[in-house]
Amino acid sequence: MITVALIVKPNNQVFDTVKDVIKILDKYNITVLLEYTISKKLDLGQYGYPVDYIRHNTDLAIVLGGDGSLLNASRIFSGLDIPILTFNLGRLAFIIEYEVSEFENIIQKYLANQITTKKRTKLTGIIRNKETKEQIFQEEALNDIVISNAPSRMIELSVYIDDSFVARYRSDGAIISTPTGSTGYTISAGGPIIHPDIDTMIFLPICPHSLSIRPIVLPVTSEISIVLDSLKTDCYITYDGQILEKFNDTLELIVKKSSKDLNLVVNPNRNYYNILRSKLRWGESSC
Repeated sequence: MITVALIVKPNNQVFDTVKDVIKILDKYNITVLLEYTISKKLDLGQYGYPVDYIRHNTDLAIVLGGDGSLLNASRIFSGLDIPILTFNLGRLAFIIEYEVSEFENIIQKYLANQITTKKRTKLTGIIRNKETKEQIFQEEALNDIVISNAPSRMIELSVYIDDSFVARYRSDGAIISTPTGSTGYTISAGGPIIHPDIDTMIFLPICPHSLSIRPIVLPVTSEISIVLDSLKTDCYITYDGQILEKFNDTLELIVKKSSKDLNLVVNPNRNYYNILRSKLRWGESSC
């Protein structure tokens, strides 16, 4: 018998789907765990447990939702090797592997060891005091870590890679992205698309005040250090667009590869180039 954690955004639209999924899991004698507050909102309190219990008593995490729900699951199981199986209930769902209509068939295949997992690079972002090096905050990201300014205000960032000074950038901020995140905020900001099987990271200034500045694709072993040179400027660091922390000129951001990758259950019939073509509408007429 295995134990499954269901990761879902609670709303009325998913209630019937979650109940149907639980029935299928019960059919295969699979124990179901839901985060306690979510179980109450879905009127499924009998499946509710604290997050810490779920983290340490789960064999498989199942995401029912969109890309945001997968990012949330990645954070919940940060530092663990728990495989994550994803089913689309969202809209774009660029990094979701299966449709929910396939649920029972995929569960059967998973239990029979007929589908595999792949590693997806994650980043660790550490905020620390610039002078004392005392750590203030640390979080992981599957997509990206972003420094952003207050609206309509340019900032100055000094960037170091592996202790070597790169440049001082005047821009709206900066994105440090994984290959998985390259089709998110990074592509919208003019960055490259990186195949998720490539172990690397991207550094991308946002709207830099220089036409010669371009994104840099870096070895995944790189360590990026960023300090804010702008004084009295309100800045923020966001992790996967979900965690927000203040950033100022007394602090330093260190970004490097996480010690633990995401363990994603992949769909062997899902072709990456088909995804790019369909999700990004490549080749379609703009008329």
